Amino acid sequence: MIATKPAMKMPELQVYAKLLATGFIGAEVCRVAFYLGANFIQKAPGVPAWARVCIVLAGLLLCLAYSIERDVHNVAGRMARSFRIDLLVAIGVGIWANELASPWLIRVHAVLMQADPRWAPTVLLLLCTVLLSPLVQRYWPRPERTPPQLYFVADEEIGNDAEDVLASEVQARSFAETVLASGAHAGLVFGVDGPWGVGKTSFINLAERHWEADDKVIVCRFELLRYASEPDLADRLIRDLSAAIQRRVFAPEFRPAVSRYSRLIRGKADVSFLGFKLSMEPSEETIEELLDDIDEVLRRIRRRVIIVVDDLDRLDAKTTNSVLFATRRTLRLSQATYVLCYDTEVLAGGNDEGSRAREFLEKFVTVKLSLFVDSSSLRDFLQRDWQRADKQLGSIPSDTMVKLGAVLNELASILGDTIAAKYLPLVGDLRKVKRFVNAMLLMQIEKSKLGRTDFNKRDLINLMLLHLNYPGMFRRIYAEETDSRSGIFSVRREHGQPGFTNSLEFSQLIEYLMKEKQETVGFLLKQLFDVETLELGDRGALDEAVQSSRACFNSDSYRNLEGYLRLIVRFATPEPQDTYVLYQEAVENVTKGEPISSVLTSPDFQSARWEHAHDQFWRVLVNQSHDLMPSVAGDAIDTLVDYLPCYPSIDQGDRALRQRSIYSLLRLLDRVGWKDAAGRHRENTPENVKEVAWRIFGELTYTGKGLLQRLTTDDRGVLGWNDLMLFRLQCSQDRQGQLYNVYRALVIHQDPDASTTGPIYDLVLPEMRRLSQEIFALFKRTYIDQQRNFFAEVDRTPVDSFLGRVPSPSDPKAPTNGQSVRGAPTPAERLSAAVSGVKSFVIYQLSNSRPPNQSGIGCGYYDENGQGDGGEIARQMNEYAFGVCFNPDVHEANVFHFLDHCLSHLSNSFFSDRDEVGLFASKGELLGGLDPKAMGRYWSQHRELIRRHGLAAGERQLVTFNYTVLYRENLADVFKVLEELADEATAGEADSDKR
Repeated sequence: MIATKPAMKMPELQVYAKLLATGFIGAEVCRVAFYLGANFIQKAPGVPAWARVCIVLAGLLLCLAYSIERDVHNVAGRMARSFRIDLLVAIGVGIWANELASPWLIRVHAVLMQADPRWAPTVLLLLCTVLLSPLVQRYWPRPERTPPQLYFVADEEIGNDAEDVLASEVQARSFAETVLASGAHAGLVFGVDGPWGVGKTSFINLAERHWEADDKVIVCRFELLRYASEPDLADRLIRDLSAAIQRRVFAPEFRPAVSRYSRLIRGKADVSFLGFKLSMEPSEETIEELLDDIDEVLRRIRRRVIIVVDDLDRLDAKTTNSVLFATRRTLRLSQATYVLCYDTEVLAGGNDEGSRAREFLEKFVTVKLSLFVDSSSLRDFLQRDWQRADKQLGSIPSDTMVKLGAVLNELASILGDTIAAKYLPLVGDLRKVKRFVNAMLLMQIEKSKLGRTDFNKRDLINLMLLHLNYPGMFRRIYAEETDSRSGIFSVRREHGQPGFTNSLEFSQLIEYLMKEKQETVGFLLKQLFDVETLELGDRGALDEAVQSSRACFNSDSYRNLEGYLRLIVRFATPEPQDTYVLYQEAVENVTKGEPISSVLTSPDFQSARWEHAHDQFWRVLVNQSHDLMPSVAGDAIDTLVDYLPCYPSIDQGDRALRQRSIYSLLRLLDRVGWKDAAGRHRENTPENVKEVAWRIFGELTYTGKGLLQRLTTDDRGVLGWNDLMLFRLQCSQDRQGQLYNVYRALVIHQDPDASTTGPIYDLVLPEMRRLSQEIFALFKRTYIDQQRNFFAEVDRTPVDSFLGRVPSPSDPKAPTNGQSVRGAPTPAERLSAAVSGVKSFVIYQLSNSRPPNQSGIGCGYYDENGQGDGGEIARQMNEYAFGVCFNPDVHEANVFHFLDHCLSHLSNSFFSDRDEVGLFASKGELLGGLDPKAMGRYWSQHRELIRRHGLAAGERQLVTFNYTVLYRENLADVFKVLEELADEATAGEADSDKR
C-alpha cells in the first residue's frame, strides 16, 4: 500500500496569538515596574542602597518560592523538551511589538513616572501579600488530627503492590506489558471484565504503575461517576484527555483542537440579544477531520495515550450506551488505546437497553481479560495478611484486629470449607470482607470479649450476613424471636420425639425460597436453624455447651437466638455470669490444679450476681465431675462445705442456694467421693464406694473431718442443723433419687455382707439407721443434754446468717457475722418464712417416726442405739420439745414457739374434702411430726396460759413458705383440734389404767 502525504495543516493562529499577547503584556508589566521603581528611588533618596538591594532580593526570592510551589520549573522543563522555537519567537515578537508601540503609550508612561512614589511600595506590598498568602497557608502548622474512637475500613482501591492482598500484581504486570507491546492503532480496545468488588480499579492501578514507567505513555483515567449526569460524555472525555496530556507534555495547540471538537459535538448554538435570537452554526469541518487534527498532535508530540474508562457497569443501561457511543466516536485516535472496566452480567441486566450495551461491547472490545478472586487468597488474608501494616486493614489498631481474630479465623475456615462456594456471593471479594469487618466494628465486637461468651462464631457470622444482605428476613427473625418469644425459626422438641425438630412453617419457608431461586438466603437459614444440617434430629441428649451456644435454641431454658439478635442490633452482650463459657473455663482451671476457692473469689464470682455465678459453677462442676482427680474432688467437697455459710437460706423464686448446694454436695460424694485402685471413679465396687461413708462419718483417713461434724460446728448455728437434716433427707433411698453410690456406701458401711439390691423398703431401713443415730447423738449432745431451746436459738440467729454474704478472698470460709450481700434487709415475709421453715424442718426430721413412704424415713423411727426400730429417738424428741422448747415453766415465751409450730402446720381445704374454704387445723397435719398423745397432755396441762397469751397476741402473724396467718383468725380452729387431742390423750391414759 502506497503511503500518501497528509494535507498541510492550517497555522495554529490561536496559539501564536496567545503567545504574542503574552510577550507584549509581559514586557509592558516590566516597563511599568521599572517606571514605578525609578520614581520611588528618585523621590525617596533617603532609602540606603543596601535596603533597596534587600527589597529587590526579597521580592525575587518570594517570586521564586511561589514559582517552585506552583511547579513552574516542571512546566518550563516540558516547554524546553518540546523544542518549540517557533513559540519562543512568537513571544519575542510580542516583546518587540511592545517596544514599537511604546511611543503610542507615552502619555500613560509619563503619568507613571510622575506618580506618587508611594505607589511602588504599595504595589510591592500587594504582590507580596498575594504570593505569601498561599505559602503561609500551605506551611502553617496544623493541629494534629484527633484519632476517631471507632476505626472503619474504607472501600479504597490499592495503589501499589505492597497493598496487594489478592496476589494480582503479577497478572496486572503481564496485562500492562501486553497493552504496551500491542502498539497504538485505531480501534484497539481492551476490556477488563469482573463482578463488583473483584478489584478492577485496583488492578488498573497496579497496571498504571507499569505504564507510567514509560515516558512515552500518558494514562487518562475517565471517571464516569463524576460526569454521568452530563449530556455529552464524548465532550467530557476529550476534555479529560486534553488535561491528562497537558500535565505531561507542552502542547499548547492541543486545547484549541479540543475546543473545536467540543463545539462541533454540540452543534449550533442559540444566542439571544435584545429580544432577537441568533443561531450560530459550526464550521463545515467534519468530526473526522478534527479527530485527525487531534491525532496529528499526539503523533507529533510522540506520546501514546492509554484511556481507562472505569465503573462502566455502575451506570444505567442508557447512560452506558452513551459512553460506549462516545468511546466509539473517538476510536480514530490512532495514538490512543482504550481500557474498559465493567461487569458484563450487570450491563446485560436482562432488558433491552442492557442487551444493546452487551452488543456494543462485543462489537468493539478487541481483547477481554476476566478477573477472579480465589477464596484461598481471602482465607490467607483473614488468617495472616491483615497483620501486615501495609495491608488494607491498617487503619484498624492491631489490638482491635486481634480481638476480632476469632471471628475472622472462623470466616477464613468457612472459605476453606467444602461449602465455601455457597458463601462467595456474600464474602467472595475484598469489598464484601471489608463490609463485614466494618459491621463487626460498628457492633463493637472487640469490646464484647467473644471468647468469654457462648456465641458460636459460625452462627454469629451467618446472622451477620443475613443482617447485611437480607435485612427483610433478618427483621422477620428479630420480630419472631425476641422479647421472650419463640417463632418458627428456633428448633423445638416435640412430645415423644427423640431429638429436635423444625416447625412446619420453617420447612415451608425454605421450600418457598428455593422455589423463588433465593438459594443463598435459604442456605443461610438452613445453616442456622435446620436440624438436619446441624445434625440435631436424632440426638436426644445434647451437650450443654451446644445447647447454650447454638443460635437455633431459643426456648425458656436457652434464649441463645435472642442474645445473638440483641448483639447485632443493640450491641448488647450478655453478662459474664449469664454465659456457660465462664463456668466451663472455671471448671477447666480447677481440673488443671487451680484451687476452687481462688476461682470463687475471682472478680467474675464476686460481682453483684455472685450468688447466681456460684450456683452455676457448682452445677457445671458437678455435671463434669466424673473425670476429676481425687485431689481435685476432695478440694471440691471441702470447699463446698466451707462455702455453705456464705450462701443465702432465703428462697428467691426457687430453693435457696444453700439448700441447692446440699444436693450438689451429695452429687459430688456420689460421683467422686470415692476412688478405685487406679485413682479414678469408674469401678464403683462395694469396696471402693465405702469411702463415701468414711467421709460422712469421719472415719479412717477422714477422722476429725466427717461431714456430719463439719456441717454442725458451733459457728454455723441452727442453719448448720438445717443443712444436716437436708443432707440426711436426700440420702434416704425411698425418695427415689439417683445417688446410688451414696445409698450403697451407707448400706455396706453397716453390714459389708448386706445386699444393695432388692425392694427399696428393705434397703432404706438399714441404710438410714446408722446415719439417723449419729445425727440424733449430735443433736442430743448439743441441745437436749444442755437443755438449749432450738426454737429460741433460731429466733436469735442474726439476719446475715440467713442472707449469706459475698465470699472474701482473704476469708473463703466466710464467718456468719459478715456483711449482707444485698446491703439491705430481706423483706420481713421471706425472712420469717425462712425462720419458721428451719424450725419445722429440723424438728420434723428428728421427731418423725413414720416408716419409709417415698418422702424420706424420719430419725424418730429408730432407736437411739442398736438395731431396733422402736421409735426411741422420737420419744426423746417429744420429751425435749414439750419439756424444753414449748414448756412455759421454763419461759413463758415458749408458748409462742408452740403456737407458731401449730400454725405452721395448717391444712389447705383445696387438698381436702372439707367444705371450708382456706386454711384449717387438722389432727393429722397439726402435729408436725410430734406425738399426738404428748401434744394432748401438753395442752391439758397448759391450755389456760396458752389461750391467754394467744388471744392477747391477736395481731401477731406467722409467715411460712406457703401462707401467712394471723393469730386472731386461726387460733380458735387450732384450739379446737388441741382439745380433741387432749380428750384422746386422756381417754388413752384411762384405757391404760384399766388394763
